[in-house]
Amino acid sequence: MTINFEEYKHEYFKSIKQGGLNWSLFPMKLYQLGKKLFWDPSSIDLSKDKEDWEKLNDMEKIMLINTCSKFSAGEEAVALDLHPLIVTLVKEGRVEEVMYLEQFIYEESKHVEAFRRFLDEIGVVEDLSAYTKDLSPNYKKIFYEELPKAMWNLSKDPSPENQARAVVTYNLIVEGVAAEGGYNIFRKITSTYNILPGFAKMINWIATDESRHIAFGIYLIARLVKENGERVYKAAMDHINYLAPYAIGIFSEPGSPEELPFNLKSSEMVEYAKKLLNIRVQAINRAKEMKLEMITPKDLNVIENLGDKI
Repeated sequence: MTINFEEYKHEYFKSIKQGGLNWSLFPMKLYQLGKKLFWDPSSIDLSKDKEDWEKLNDMEKIMLINTCSKFSAGEEAVALDLHPLIVTLVKEGRVEEVMYLEQFIYEESKHVEAFRRFLDEIGVVEDLSAYTKDLSPNYKKIFYEELPKAMWNLSKDPSPENQARAVVTYNLIVEGVAAEGGYNIFRKITSTYNILPGFAKMINWIATDESRHIAFGIYLIARLVKENGERVYKAAMDHINYLAPYAIGIFSEPGSPEELPFNLKSSEMVEYAKKLLNIRVQAINRAKEMKLEMITPKDLNVIENLGDKI
């Protein structure tokens, strides 16, 4: 394949042009906050988690392995598949957004590390692929098929509509429904039973990162709608409606029983996922009227408050 290097030539560098970087842009505020809320997965003490793990029964262990395998694979997927969006924004000269996304992808890599460290600590070293494929067709549909398709399609056609579809898939469905629903499960287990303190701390840090990622997704859809109008709004709404059954289905895969370990219920997890989905749909609806500068105070305050609780 022949690469047209003319496409990648730099005409200027924004940081040294008159005016420099735009510090008031929402992505730059997220970038600054990300530095403030830095954390290191290797610094989390998991020794008590190992003790707690040994006291769990087999069904409780299977449920945690199942859910952790989905998270570890999911974090790896998003770390691998973000690059086309970065390249798209590089070509558009959106330096501030690219700077934040480079921090974003670093955080996703930390999440992969965190889940793998936890699995290693509790002694789970076997192949867990079946949990994300054979036993989970809805999960497989989103993470193995729809996520890479939506993101890497930007390499061929980085239209505003395709950017909106990529952001819906990545930020609103994968992070905003699948991941947020998973955090709810983990928090119920660790807080109700007062177990796995290192893991609980890890989840809180990851959720804090993801809250910034989701906020960026809302910002980007709002920008795309503001610049391109109804056609982008329609593309985003059609795509979230297309992915909705699979996103909800992750929490009730075929054959899943109603009664789950740790006194969890499948129906309650599904209802929580539906609530999250509705919130993301509302965000797309708000994007039509949203002024980009209006995102900053509310969303940043929420994110900062999350960080203060760690």
